[in-house]
Amino acid sequence: MINNLQLLLDDVISEYGENKGYYKPTISWSKFNRLSSFGEYKYWENAIEISPFLNDKRISIETLKSVIYHEYLHQMYFEHNNGFRKKENMIPNVKEHQKILNDFFMKINDLPIREVKRTLDYNDDIVFCLLSDAKIDEYLLSTYACNFNYYINLGSKVILPNKMLNKAHDVIWLVREQDFFFVIGISKDVSFLKENKTVSMEPICPDKFSFQATCEIEKTSFFMENGCNIPSNLFPKKFDKGFIYASEITDFLVSDVIDYINSYDCDLHVTGFAKSALHSIAPLVEKDYKKLIELSYKEKSFMRAVWIANKAKMEFDCFETRLCLANCLLNALLFDAAIEEYSSLLEQYPDDDEVDRKINIANSVLHKFQSQ
Repeated sequence: MINNLQLLLDDVISEYGENKGYYKPTISWSKFNRLSSFGEYKYWENAIEISPFLNDKRISIETLKSVIYHEYLHQMYFEHNNGFRKKENMIPNVKEHQKILNDFFMKINDLPIREVKRTLDYNDDIVFCLLSDAKIDEYLLSTYACNFNYYINLGSKVILPNKMLNKAHDVIWLVREQDFFFVIGISKDVSFLKENKTVSMEPICPDKFSFQATCEIEKTSFFMENGCNIPSNLFPKKFDKGFIYASEITDFLVSDVIDYINSYDCDLHVTGFAKSALHSIAPLVEKDYKKLIELSYKEKSFMRAVWIANKAKMEFDCFETRLCLANCLLNALLFDAAIEEYSSLLEQYPDDDEVDRKINIANSVLHKFQSQ
């Protein structure tokens, strides 16, 4: 059974109306085992992905269309706000469709082999690292995403040996739940600090966070579904410190864990910006750069604001659009990209006080990360 998603999207638009001011998105089945959501709208690609598990005769066309419409609405609405819900409730029996979907997904057990985009190679220097203060359902609260990096809080009172500080490591991240350690993700080329460090993001935003590890977003995968667990009693006692090298483990085969991770094809968290999406353009029909600048500054999602600013700059490359883009990049905590944009403006307008002030703000926050 293969449902034609393009035809179903056309039906949805015909029945419930188009998103005015936007180009029609593409639509496809997810290539991986999408279990944590029925679908997703990707603004930076103007694309809808639908879980392949919904291509099933037990799911009616009307239920499938309810998922497509939900994701189509996310083109206009970033959040599930009142405007979103009012539109979604145009679908007859929307709550019944939701119950059908939830019940159906709860019964999924057999996962077909699908596309996997990452691999972790075994070596003795792989580190198992425990987020000691994290809960399994809230582990992302231990991470902070900015400037294309994850800054990770390992927990309180973690003192790392000097040999871990001298070079980058591949890491398997764990969270403890009762008598098990759950694999929540992997990173390549992680840098560690001797102790936790706290950084304030002021004056850009009021956030303050602590971290002891840094890794690139592009080289990190956090799992939404946590199916891989290891009994805690299989780890040596020294793992109580919160870290251990693969070479120090004898009671289970680390290679088996690596094999599992390399075959894991369920959902991944995508938090913060990916560099590949930095130059994406908002799928807006609007071509007036002044209106686009206005829209970007009104946008609550910092990521979407950058893509709208990219659209404004594409329509008319001038001081106003470039300053708008630089400001949006700074608000999105993409300091290096913002500094690059501000610097190019300073070359042409060396006496502009606002540009000079903003580039100093970006550099001052970056200095907080770099200072020890």
